[in-house]
Amino acid sequence: MTSMLTPPAVASCAVERIGGADRYEVSAAVSSRTFATARLVFVAGGESFPDALCASAVAGAQNAPVLLVARSTLPDSVAAELRRLAPVTVVVVGGPEAVDATVEAALAPFAHRVTRVGGADRYEVAARLSALAFPSSPPVAVVVSGEVFADALGGSAAAGALGGPVLLVPTDRVPDTVVAELARLRPSRLVVLGGPAAIAEPVVDTLRTIVGDTTRLDGADRFVVSAATSAHAFPRGARTVFIASGSTFPDALSGPAAAIHDRAPVLLVTADAVPAVSRAELARLRPERIVVLGGSHTVSDKVMRDLLDRPGGGTIGG
Repeated sequence: MTSMLTPPAVASCAVERIGGADRYEVSAAVSSRTFATARLVFVAGGESFPDALCASAVAGAQNAPVLLVARSTLPDSVAAELRRLAPVTVVVVGGPEAVDATVEAALAPFAHRVTRVGGADRYEVAARLSALAFPSSPPVAVVVSGEVFADALGGSAAAGALGGPVLLVPTDRVPDTVVAELARLRPSRLVVLGGPAAIAEPVVDTLRTIVGDTTRLDGADRFVVSAATSAHAFPRGARTVFIASGSTFPDALSGPAAAIHDRAPVLLVTADAVPAVSRAELARLRPERIVVLGGSHTVSDKVMRDLLDRPGGGTIGG
């Protein structure tokens, strides 16, 4: 089995953490470390994952960051990052239940134009984001569960690498808004992430009737799916790899946009360990830099040390 093999030696690799006092500060820190400036910024609610992770695929395609806000508050750390970025346009992602009108008004001084991409639900928001950024006939579209954040983390980064959007479906059906967007997109192929517990087989069958070339990447758990997604999207390795918690989403929500900017996959870990499948994928990728998303409460210092101590580990950065 792969986990029984000794990974090949790799060149020395720097390991760094992007943390902060909360998810909003982390999002600002991810942006500031990745984007010198940005004419376009996406702003999403930090209290649920779907809008931010679908926005990441769009933001990455347009060299833009994703910043997080509370439903009714623009955090000071995010305001400071908007001031530094000085965007021309800010796109608010999601309806007023995710980011309300108070925040939308508070964003106005930071850009010439503030617009919103909303919808009746997360599935419609994802479809409208796709329509906003991707012309017809992209090489791929990535489909993930709208109910399981872990597959969407790696899926957003993979979609950016493969040149297509992320679309969401529930476990048991394909929403009409997704059917319509796939009909408009006409992607060359679909990649579905997650096993039948996340996206039922009849849903994949339905997707296959819309886009004939449809591949499912699944596995025993979210860590296996994450590694398989990385291997599919980055077959030749990657200079940078982002590491995120597989059990809690907030600190990682802004990571995929930065990962797309750096042409990097996102791999998952537990709070206190690097799963064997993630370790093996790191050995295959042979990165020169590993970026851990979130503070030690999300991904522990032990994991940082484990990443450093793996074959090819190098220096820890702050």
